[in-house]
Amino acid sequence: MSRLCVACDHPEPFVTHYQRDGYTLVRCPECTLVFQHPQPSPEAMATLYYQDEELARRLDGDLRGFTLARGREKLDLLKAAGVEPRGDLLDVGCSSGAWLEVAREAGWKGQGVEIGEPFAARARAKGLAVHTGTLEDAAASTLGGRRFRLITLFDVLEHLPEPLAALRIVRDLLEPGGTIALTAPNIEGLYPRLTHRLLARRTGVWEYPELPAHLYDFSPGTASRLLLRAGLEPVFVSTTPVPFEFYRATSLPTQLNPKGRRGRALWLAFEALRVVAYPLARRSDRENALFMTARPGEPQPPQ
Repeated sequence: MSRLCVACDHPEPFVTHYQRDGYTLVRCPECTLVFQHPQPSPEAMATLYYQDEELARRLDGDLRGFTLARGREKLDLLKAAGVEPRGDLLDVGCSSGAWLEVAREAGWKGQGVEIGEPFAARARAKGLAVHTGTLEDAAASTLGGRRFRLITLFDVLEHLPEPLAALRIVRDLLEPGGTIALTAPNIEGLYPRLTHRLLARRTGVWEYPELPAHLYDFSPGTASRLLLRAGLEPVFVSTTPVPFEFYRATSLPTQLNPKGRRGRALWLAFEALRVVAYPLARRSDRENALFMTARPGEPQPPQ
């Protein structure tokens, strides 16, 4: 069966955007959404970090300060978008609960959904109400009948096999006048674009996509299209930086050995582009992650 673009229903064929380790990112020629096609097998996805006991332990250990700081950054973004810290909050993909801790201190009454049991268990150990499983499971069971003033999907949408279906569930869980807030990598950020154009096309190495974990790579435009299809009206859009150390810990080291001649040269090339791109991206609002809020509206057909 032919696959359709989830944002605009454009059929195959799609344009190859990047390939690595047997995974392929394609770009929709109609709306420019970038996504993995074909999607990784369930077996490949099962090997990812969602059930990683060691990572869950580290999030409560040496990484705890980092995760809480990231949670406070989310609080600042919500304040900039005019979202007041009150009412019931649902955090989808809550990990070990750092954002829920920050939100609780700020005034929200929160609960979470987390697919990884090692992370959900650590969140519950902090006194947080967290359901283990998918959003679909939670909506059909523990969340039945609940409505939320704020639903957050921080660094979640890009991981979901069916992001449109998830956003429609989220819309149904919002109370009237409620808000959804999301963050995701921004493939239209200046640093991803420069490194793709100048390095990835020539060398096959790209310090941006997290393959195979990220099934979709959104931009403000394609994320807005998806929200509108789900019946959510974008309200606030901005871009934010992903800490550069995060890329260095997750992407580039898995692709090259910086001790070799080629590895050193590529490492230096990425570093040179970072030095140029990061300050320019900050000034032009083209940083490498996006933050958006939206509220319920009327579902729109693909355009």
